[in-house]
Amino acid sequence: MRGVLMRRKLFFTVLLTVAVISFVDVADKMPGNGDIQKVMGSPSSYSGRIESIERKNEGYKIEVKLFEAAGSKVLLSYYGIIDDPQDLYKRVIEFNTVMEEPQGRRNPGCFDYRKYLKSCGIWAVADIDSFEIVWSRDLLIYKLERSLMKNKERFIESLPGEARGLTAGILFGDTSLLDEGVYENFRISGTAHVLAVSGLHIGILYGMIGKIMGRRPGKIRLAATAFVLFSAGTLASWSPSVARASGMIGIKTVAEYWDRRYDMVTAMSAVALILILRNPYVIFNTGFQMSFMAALSISFFLPHISKKIPDFAAVMIAASAGLIPYQIYCFNSFSLTSFAANIPVVYLVGVLMPLAALGFCLFCIGMDIGILGQVTAALSLLTEKINEFSALSGSGAIDVKSPPLFVILLFYMTVFFLASESFEIMLLRGQKKRIAAVMSLFLISSLLSGILTYCPVGEDDLIFVDVGQGDCIHIRADETDVLIDGGGNINYNVGKNTLKPYLLKNGCSRVDMAVATHLHTDHYRGIEELAEEGMIGEIKSGLTAGTSFEIAENITLETLWPLKVVEGQDENENCSVFMLSYGGYKILITGDLDEKGEREMMDFYRGTDKLKADILKIGHHGSAGSTCDSFLEAVSPKMCVIQVGKNNYGHPDSKVIEKCRENSIMIFRNDIHGAVGFSFDGQIEYHKMIEEKG
Repeated sequence: MRGVLMRRKLFFTVLLTVAVISFVDVADKMPGNGDIQKVMGSPSSYSGRIESIERKNEGYKIEVKLFEAAGSKVLLSYYGIIDDPQDLYKRVIEFNTVMEEPQGRRNPGCFDYRKYLKSCGIWAVADIDSFEIVWSRDLLIYKLERSLMKNKERFIESLPGEARGLTAGILFGDTSLLDEGVYENFRISGTAHVLAVSGLHIGILYGMIGKIMGRRPGKIRLAATAFVLFSAGTLASWSPSVARASGMIGIKTVAEYWDRRYDMVTAMSAVALILILRNPYVIFNTGFQMSFMAALSISFFLPHISKKIPDFAAVMIAASAGLIPYQIYCFNSFSLTSFAANIPVVYLVGVLMPLAALGFCLFCIGMDIGILGQVTAALSLLTEKINEFSALSGSGAIDVKSPPLFVILLFYMTVFFLASESFEIMLLRGQKKRIAAVMSLFLISSLLSGILTYCPVGEDDLIFVDVGQGDCIHIRADETDVLIDGGGNINYNVGKNTLKPYLLKNGCSRVDMAVATHLHTDHYRGIEELAEEGMIGEIKSGLTAGTSFEIAENITLETLWPLKVVEGQDENENCSVFMLSYGGYKILITGDLDEKGEREMMDFYRGTDKLKADILKIGHHGSAGSTCDSFLEAVSPKMCVIQVGKNNYGHPDSKVIEKCRENSIMIFRNDIHGAVGFSFDGQIEYHKMIEEKG
């Protein structure tokens, strides 16, 4: 009984700690990092120890523990050439740069890069042009870690080409070499978890130790387990899932050695508490959340499921069932083949990983792995083919809108409670009032969480979506959704990676119509990419004056310019200009119209109030060649929005900003405020994703 009480206390301590941290974060009262703040914002020379180095696109991402900031980690981007990247692991380097705070959440409900980095212990980012290695005496453990990382790189290179990507993913959690189409198939079939080293992989390694050394506890087995866990953690960069699994297996091994009872929930709670105390932001890491959610699901559901089906299948079903609502909420995807695909794929991984691990061990001691490498390659290809079949040519998963947060929280609290020993005891004792009180507490806390995390921008009628250096405007009217422009970038899929998650997380599974001002990349490419995802009903472009659409009752979109499209003329000169009338308020959307076009349009509508608007979307991202004085006077807006991101064009021009200020026009900018929303219920209300500092 005493052990059960201890287990409950530790588990509820973790839950309370997570709740308190979440509340403090919502209240924007999370403690900052004073050491980092001291070095932020001005050019300076720094030094630190490299904690990880990873190839990314055309450069490298380098995590460094900064000596000038008491060992706080920063993420450096370097685009030079490095002959042997892993030889830098745990080396001390010196460099010159300007430290910056990472970007936070830019669009409602979407990825928060700043919080993600903080969950990994990273507090600042910077670009570096060069660095110098400081040769100093290394600790033995650093040399061991560096040796492991260098052997990892060389082992992957030694494998047959077709096996590298999948083997690196399964053994080390490194998906950088995996073909994008192959990775997409794993995502669609719900088996992508095998490509991120997690409890499954650490469990397989632990099973290998048991097979080789037997189950009897002893000092040699204890030491071997510690070394394997340390090596696996180092090779997988100690992700939260690896830390969780290694910690729990470490506790289990010690418990067996000392002949003590092992309890999964107690071990999981202890490891979670250690990770949280080390870095409170870790609770916002998706790897941490998914890893502990899977472990919780197994702990609570397995005793009920295993009564009817074999343990191997029961464990997968328990973990998958617990993760499905989370995956829908976070990733807006539901795999139709997940249960069926996981059985053969996980089984093959259970064979492939031990072989790959054995090959890596042999490689580290200088032995040839020719035949073993060929077998590994064959199993890798078989796993890919089975997974490709399970993905059903891309139709094995469906896109799903994110349910409200309070629904997800209420679901998890309820199902875990109903599967717990506490519920069984209350039920047997007939404590219906206590059960009702617990359920009421769940409902109240879920609703409170939903209220505290409410983001008004996602509910607004008109949203200027942050797509970086580009334009995208989302019109929401009753059950109708319309996009004007969709951003775009030649180096990044804005449609798939920005617009799609933004829409799904804000209740829109399909855009009824997308209208393009013109066909330049930063306005139109995102529309094309979103259409490829099957999320656009119809696309219209090249619209001329006189064309109008009734979006909903009392909401119309009218084309004001150009009078006609001139073949061979620059896209900016053929740019369509729209007037959106929303419940009596007017919003002028100018695309990339330049000053020449503005003057011609003013001449055409002279003597009318056709150009008058409450809100003006400033032309051409605020460039100096748009928004002339007379045009600003003709429109006479109360507010203006500049759709702009990080760029090398000098957008927005300071003179445009000054003009707006001189005319007492409120200015909103995507690069400063993130997404900007407006609602038109009786008056204009505005909301910004990011408030300006100072």
